Amino acid sequence: MSTNSKEQKAVTFIPAMRKPKCLFLLLPCLAIGSFILYTRYSGQNWTELNIGIRGSAKECGSISRQEIRANRTEAPPPPLPDVNPIPSDEVLDQMSHKEVQDFYHRYINSPQATCSSVIRMGKVTDGGWELCDDPLYKPIKGDCLVYSYGINFDFSYDQDMVSYGCDVHAFDPSMKTAPNVYQGNLYFHATGVAAKNGTVNNPTTGWWQLYTIAEHRKQHHHLPNQRQLDIVKMDVEGYEHESLMLALDDGSLDDVRQLAFETHVTWSATDPSKEEYIKYLGLLRNVYDHGFRIYLTHRNYVWSAFESVINKGRKFTKCHEIHTVNIKLKNTPSQPQTRPESLSFASEAQKQKEHQLQMKVIESELVEYKNLGLRYSPR
Repeated sequence: MSTNSKEQKAVTFIPAMRKPKCLFLLLPCLAIGSFILYTRYSGQNWTELNIGIRGSAKECGSISRQEIRANRTEAPPPPLPDVNPIPSDEVLDQMSHKEVQDFYHRYINSPQATCSSVIRMGKVTDGGWELCDDPLYKPIKGDCLVYSYGINFDFSYDQDMVSYGCDVHAFDPSMKTAPNVYQGNLYFHATGVAAKNGTVNNPTTGWWQLYTIAEHRKQHHHLPNQRQLDIVKMDVEGYEHESLMLALDDGSLDDVRQLAFETHVTWSATDPSKEEYIKYLGLLRNVYDHGFRIYLTHRNYVWSAFESVINKGRKFTKCHEIHTVNIKLKNTPSQPQTRPESLSFASEAQKQKEHQLQMKVIESELVEYKNLGLRYSPR
């Protein structure tokens, strides 16, 4: 064995001999420390003593560490500001025609809310619309109200909404059809919607009587303090923009749960102007500001896409049907849907009273309808 090996053994042997001496010195220290603790804290619960390191034993009692962790509450982070994704008209003006076009089509086809259950009401083709039957947003079956603007002799959507359990008021001045009760709780009115009350002369179908949504709600005793308007569907060939802008601004849609409407950025097979895109982006901005979020958008199947000149090689849809839900009026899924008694029309007595009231409105509309025909008929 070499000298180095002997030296290594000696070096490793000496510490091994010293370990027991260290233990002998440590044991008296532990004994003395335990005695001091015992005499000082005798009679106290050792769990309390353990917790006393973190706080007062008197306050904490015998709370376990798990309970302490569970009772810790941290303030939740502040919610992120809900910033409207559509920039101002001033910003849009600074963008190129191509950039505005790209932005419009990206925005209008991007869902902003989730609807777990979508039901097609009416025809699969043009004339049918979607209903969000998600528990968060669905109307109360048997106690809901729908305003349906734009019929064109197709009541398939309206009939399905009646079958769902809603009272439906259908409006269309172009059909040359007198006001009447079409089916059960489906009331037809020969008036249209616009941004102001008045008459217009349509070269194809003659004179139309138009009212704002606020005026329609007043005529039918459906003001927000009288009855909630759950759903508004609007397909009125270009009158959507001005009608909805006014209704959003004057509060006529504040209690509406679902809003579905059509946009027409062009009537031709060419690119819409930059100004027309900005005009409809202004409407969509207003819709967003009032709590409505897009959950579904699809093209109107009657209208084909157009080939873009400014975006060569690309096709865009010029007519969209946009479906939104109002995130300000979410239901509580764990609780049954209810309304204040003053706004509820669920009982048979209330339904009968509402029906009689609407029949009186129909009678007055018949007089107005006949007078309008006489007033503007050729002499």
